[in-house]
Amino acid sequence: MHTSGISRRRYTAVMFSTLFALTISVSLGGASASDPPNPGEAIGDPIPGHIDDGDIQLELQTLTEGQGLTAPNWGTYAPDIPDVLFVVDQVGPLWAIDTQSGDKHQVLDTAPLLVPLMPEGDERGFLGLAFHPDYPNNGLFYTMTSEPIPGTASTADQQPNHLATLREWTAPDPVADPMTRTPLTATSSRVLLTIEEPQFNHNGGALFFGTSPDDRNLLYITTGDGGCADDQKDQLGLAGEGPCISHEGPGNAQQPDNLLGKILRMDPLASAEPEVYAYGFRNPFRASSDRMDLGGTGEIWTADVGQNNIEEVDARIQQGGNYGWRVKEGTFQFNPNGTELNGFASDGFVFANTPGQPAGLIDPVAQYDHDEGVATIGGFVYRGTQLPELYGTYVFGDYSDGFNSGNGRVMYVVENDHADPDDRTPNVFNLVNGHINLFVLGIGEDREGELYVLANKTGGAEADGGVVMKLVRECTGNADCRK
Repeated sequence: MHTSGISRRRYTAVMFSTLFALTISVSLGGASASDPPNPGEAIGDPIPGHIDDGDIQLELQTLTEGQGLTAPNWGTYAPDIPDVLFVVDQVGPLWAIDTQSGDKHQVLDTAPLLVPLMPEGDERGFLGLAFHPDYPNNGLFYTMTSEPIPGTASTADQQPNHLATLREWTAPDPVADPMTRTPLTATSSRVLLTIEEPQFNHNGGALFFGTSPDDRNLLYITTGDGGCADDQKDQLGLAGEGPCISHEGPGNAQQPDNLLGKILRMDPLASAEPEVYAYGFRNPFRASSDRMDLGGTGEIWTADVGQNNIEEVDARIQQGGNYGWRVKEGTFQFNPNGTELNGFASDGFVFANTPGQPAGLIDPVAQYDHDEGVATIGGFVYRGTQLPELYGTYVFGDYSDGFNSGNGRVMYVVENDHADPDDRTPNVFNLVNGHINLFVLGIGEDREGELYVLANKTGGAEADGGVVMKLVRECTGNADCRK
């Protein structure tokens, strides 16, 4: 459903480019966090060097595709259920996929709960899933869905736009074979939390439980800054909204009194009131905990989708930490540049590279610019056993190198890399030789810590061109393979 008259290229440019109260005090040479200090000229090519293939090179073997699978964006496991990857499909289904055979079975359909989705460029839908650590005994799992505001039309240009809705579900026989289970219906759920989203984009939506003893029963929730562009009130919206509501003052991400642009945390069995765990994010679409049960650290990693220039990876998220948006985009200072638009829905730009400054903001461990990709897709620290050369390495992706090209990437982070950014993009390497000729929508992790890349052929919530691929050293037999 598209009513704005915006071209496909402009509209789909937001596909992911388009989440305790804290006292925020960021010094910018005496200015407030909303006022950039004497901004200079926009930097046209912030990181001139390109991303190279890394020393580790792997392949992607197709596990399953199509046949109802449309836009898979998250894959996870249920405790005590081996050899099954549960895959979130943006258009509504939750799929159980046998990781040995590739067979799949729908165990839930959230479509009746969702706002009507547009086939191109929509960032709403079924976005998150997490199983409670005690799922084998209590049968509880959690979903994040984009649901209508009662009494509204739910069109993309509506403001406020929708409710980000956290639901708790109860599986009546949690350890039953998910490949034969009768699908659950909406009557099996209850709403724990709703967050009013001002616009249709920048929704975050990742759900995951901690993996350390201290946070094992705590659910993390990522939220974006609420949409529009530049986290700025009165901006033009990509779906024809205008002027955009919300985004007051320094923007939602820097405000302590709303839940947008944050990583939230809550105990879903004890409280429906989340705490702000960290803030200053634009659109942390996917995030995860480094699996302590498989030898990891329990620390949280996320990738934060950028505005016009920089995509970033944030590591070991600190409680109470400020990750910079919209003061910075990556290590670069950001100027939202008012609302006098010149043919596109953002006049914001980066103007100075200032790692470590302003004080109080936490920089990413890796970043790349829009010569390389357009929307980062957060992944996992690899803790599996089949690829020991990758153990302890953060693996993530990018949607594509263009909004119509279908040339997504799978990459990894090397934090101690010291490349000259004029020669090569530091800290980021291709894990699968360059582009994979699909739009990358998500990364999945199974119970054993093996990783999967979730993608499709169109980039949007249309058709049934979804693909789930396993990360392997070498594809076997006659399997469909990307390398």
